[in-house]
Amino acid sequence: MEEKDLIENEEKEKTEEYVPNEWEIKYVRLQAEFENFRQRLRREKEEWQEIANARLLKEIVEIMDNFQLALESIKHTRKKDAIIEGIQMIYKQFENLLEKEGVVKMETIGKNFDPNLHEAVGIEEVSDGEDNVILKEISPGYLFKNRLLRPARVIVSKKIQKKEVDEHGEDSRN
Repeated sequence: MEEKDLIENEEKEKTEEYVPNEWEIKYVRLQAEFENFRQRLRREKEEWQEIANARLLKEIVEIMDNFQLALESIKHTRKKDAIIEGIQMIYKQFENLLEKEGVVKMETIGKNFDPNLHEAVGIEEVSDGEDNVILKEISPGYLFKNRLLRPARVIVSKKIQKKEVDEHGEDSRN
């Protein structure tokens, strides 16, 4: 008889399934909805980035077409001024595109050196003037929406100390 009771109890346990509470069901659904929301946001962000990149690339391709035309015209003309003018026009197109996209060229000459914005590639000694002032720009720096895109490569001033020489030709500062 005990064996029969054991079998009945096992069958009862099998038929009695766990039924979650209402709040447990809501919790699981909320987790699933949140995960779906995160995935949808990620996909939408990627799509918007692709659209923005495609628009920018389309404009770059148009400028490249103008470069191709300029290169073709070089083959057929000997007029140096016309070639220079064409290349300047293409350069201006690139400048306008960058400006439209929020890229700004930094002004550096005469400004104080800032290691957050500039990369010193050389030092030039000066007798007049101040230390750490940008004298020359090797390559321009750019900001993108007020954030550094590329630092300017510059040559910075270093003031030389004038030696005080006594009547015997020796440094009198000793």
